[in-house]
Amino acid sequence: MGRGLMILLAASIGLNIFAAGHFTGRLLTDRPSPPPVFDGGGRNGLHDPFRVMRYAEELSPELRDRFRAEIEEQLPVLREEHGRMRGLRRELGVLMTADEWDGEAIAAKLEEIRIAQDRQRDAFNQAFMSAFETLPAAERKLLIETANKRRSERRKKRRERRRDGPPPPPPSE
Repeated sequence: MGRGLMILLAASIGLNIFAAGHFTGRLLTDRPSPPPVFDGGGRNGLHDPFRVMRYAEELSPELRDRFRAEIEEQLPVLREEHGRMRGLRRELGVLMTADEWDGEAIAAKLEEIRIAQDRQRDAFNQAFMSAFETLPAAERKLLIETANKRRSERRKKRRERRRDGPPPPPPSE
């Protein structure tokens, strides 16, 4: 056999072993996989901490536009804070992968990140509170009730998924 064919055979065997281990592990664990994020929110990127923007459709069209405009007005500040956090995390990664371990510098960077997280959270809170301030009381109540109702529905679905166990494996073709 040629050298190239041997390399391809070894790569194929390695890939098959990896795939078999992955699928076996997925079948043996009793944890369901995390739900997919369809709206671009969740843990990655700039998202709505109160998850209220997704309920803005409950508002009348003019109030919805005003509410969204108020939030969008604050986006430059929010994006700036988010960019600052991303830079600090990158710097932490550089410190943690350096040849020499510098625990003091890493601890200082972690403290800097904690302070930046507090600033970021405060900026988010301020943006949403100023947007809520522009809404009439009845509309604020409607948004909160809708958010609570949908949160309750999500919790109920999560409990049902846990009770039912992991999802079935995909059908074989």
